[in-house]
Amino acid sequence: MGLEFHYYVPGCFQDPRSDVELGKYAAERGFEGIWIGDHFLPWLDNRPYTHQILPWLGAFMNEVPDVTVGTFVTCPTVRYEPPVLAQALATLDNMYPGRFELGVGTGEALNEAQFLDGEWPEWDALAEMLVESLDVVDTLWEADEYVDYDGDHYSYDAMQLYTQPRSELPTHWAAWGPQSAEMAGEHAGNLMTASPPEHIERLVPRFEAGLDAAGRDPEDAHVATQLNAHVGDPDELVAEIRERGEHTPHDTELDNPDPRDVQAAADAELAEMSDAEIREENNIVSDPDELVDQIAALEDAGVTRVILVSKVGDYRETIDVVADEVMPAFE
Repeated sequence: MGLEFHYYVPGCFQDPRSDVELGKYAAERGFEGIWIGDHFLPWLDNRPYTHQILPWLGAFMNEVPDVTVGTFVTCPTVRYEPPVLAQALATLDNMYPGRFELGVGTGEALNEAQFLDGEWPEWDALAEMLVESLDVVDTLWEADEYVDYDGDHYSYDAMQLYTQPRSELPTHWAAWGPQSAEMAGEHAGNLMTASPPEHIERLVPRFEAGLDAAGRDPEDAHVATQLNAHVGDPDELVAEIRERGEHTPHDTELDNPDPRDVQAAADAELAEMSDAEIREENNIVSDPDELVDQIAALEDAGVTRVILVSKVGDYRETIDVVADEVMPAFE
């Protein structure tokens, strides 16, 4: 399985129409897949948009043929009732068969807590809910008659999808720790992360153990990682990050439901970071060979898909540089 280049449209920096055009541009420049973030609230209060991804996906797939399209990532446990999400995605695949891939995660309070009656659960409970919700979705995608579902977290009577998917929809589990990576192999078959090579090297063996436990073929499995990439004048890009407060704070904020509070934490961390640290964290480069080296290290660690994202600067300039000077190094 050769290395694939995909592009991530965050769905929070531009209006929905502009993000359709951005994804279209990346596809025209040779990116094999387009992914979009699925958020109810933005991670940071400075971000002016959060698109509802289901109408966005339909519009995008109607305008941009052929490329893979997916969510990075959807939490199908609280904000989405699993059978309703199964129906929506079956409809997309019925219209555009073989193109949609579902990225899922255990979720964070920022996007889900407002829809939950009670306290935000611990990770173990969230993981159990995710496994069961995926089983609900798969059950409905595969059923050709009415089915009941009786689980620990979800119970439904007499359901059937009359509009069925026309192909198998791959599922990708977002994981940052070894336990989650193993569950990705066992319950999804594909792994997504946003980690450096040295961390991915620790995740892949656990992911493969999960694949083995489920009897899945590793040759059919993807390991994808999101990679920040910014090409341009480093001083200008660092200044834009500082001005906008565009920084993802440490995982201490995963249980925080308010993007205004997360923004305050981001601003405080940025104030303590040097320009060099900001450049390194965001992969701000003036020489595309630096990106080639980083991506080569990811490939050596076991990555089969690199999903690039830009948060500041000229997005199209970075797309062009990657298409013209980075992708050819991996052909």
